[in-house]
Amino acid sequence: MRPRLVRSSLPGLLLRRPGVLVLCGLLACGDAGSAGSDGDTQATTQGETGDAVCGDGEVAGGEVCDDGPDNGVGGKCKADCSGLLVATVEGDAIPFDASPNGRIAGAEVAILEFPERTVVTGADGKFKFEGLPVGADVTLTMTHPDYHPIQTGTHVVPEAGLQRITFQAVTHAIYDALAAIVMVTPNESEYCQMVTTVTRVGKSIYDEGAHGEADVVVTLDPPLPAENGPVYFNSSVIPEPGLTETSDDGGVLFVQVPPGEYTWTATKAGAEFRQVRMKCRAGWLINAAPPWGLQRL
Repeated sequence: MRPRLVRSSLPGLLLRRPGVLVLCGLLACGDAGSAGSDGDTQATTQGETGDAVCGDGEVAGGEVCDDGPDNGVGGKCKADCSGLLVATVEGDAIPFDASPNGRIAGAEVAILEFPERTVVTGADGKFKFEGLPVGADVTLTMTHPDYHPIQTGTHVVPEAGLQRITFQAVTHAIYDALAAIVMVTPNESEYCQMVTTVTRVGKSIYDEGAHGEADVVVTLDPPLPAENGPVYFNSSVIPEPGLTETSDDGGVLFVQVPPGEYTWTATKAGAEFRQVRMKCRAGWLINAAPPWGLQRL
């Protein structure tokens, strides 16, 4: 049985029929001659835009955020609009001459890309940053009166976060001694110094003894003139100009590097290594320390 259509309800029904809104505008059916039409139109529009539709780019209902088609992408909303995709980055400040057990207390650790985020290490030398956007670059910096300013390699934050990021920090005296060995007077106003370790599978700065991968050639992109490096460390943990590949220490150095972003690559027949990115800044020692250096995979 078909329901009877009451004439007084026709304006409201017309407003809800597809395509009628345009016609209604042309006929001015929302003016004083059609009481209630404006209200019906406004209510319909608000209902359509106020619904929580995850992925439409509008925050509504129970949504915490909504980046539209970018949902689920690093640093954006989760795929279900329940919040930002974030993770934790943490690690330890360790003295170069007192690893693996030594720690640095009272060091200020910051994030180059998020300068408002800083922490100070306690007696255990640990630092921790929570709520960092997944997919974002993070480069950690450390300053302390007793140590040369030092910076890690640059990492992309994964969903699982980053653990055991380390500063292998050198005192001012050790920094000067290493510079003298490679016969360089660091120009702190114009250049940085960059160093990392090519590391064996399963080894890191947290392990006793040598943890390097020997017989590896290291290159830099963009490349630098030969006088800048690479300078490889020998088995006594001393940089030795003239070496053409890594020793079992694994250390490798580039000196007097112009500011910019660089990618390190390690090459050895039958082996695969993680690449390292560095953001060189004048006056800083950039050290991608194990286990986040040129780690063999």
